[in-house]
Amino acid sequence: MAGISSLRALVPLVARLVVAGAFAMAALPKIHDPVAFAGSVSAFRVVGPALSAWVALVLPWLELVTAIGLLTPWLRRSSGLCINLLLLAFIALQASAWARGLDIDCGCFGTKPAAAKSSHLWPILRNSALLLAAAYLFARDLLRNKERLKRSQ
Repeated sequence: MAGISSLRALVPLVARLVVAGAFAMAALPKIHDPVAFAGSVSAFRVVGPALSAWVALVLPWLELVTAIGLLTPWLRRSSGLCINLLLLAFIALQASAWARGLDIDCGCFGTKPAAAKSSHLWPILRNSALLLAAAYLFARDLLRNKERLKRSQ
């Protein structure tokens, strides 16, 4: 039984580290080069150039803060909710670009040279896997909080 309980503790820890690590690794190159990231945002043809610049400045910091928040006990739920919403938006944007036939780099982990554009399927699959892990963590954190509230009454 000790093996099962340690596995139950290990799964959420690994999921939390993977999701937080992915968001932090995605944020850092964008923070380093917001101009290149603004170009990636513009390529999706969803917002204009002025808003693309703002997205390129704000989104990477939001990704980094939520990554840190996912590892911080009192910020887990709000960070988890934000990460889930961001992943849903990222999946929808990538699917939209694919459906419109846009041959673009998602800018997910920094921009790539024009010749190294990736397929649309890989970012959708990657973000779907991250969404599955993030949704699991969010639901788990909500249930643990609910149990904690019940015990305190």
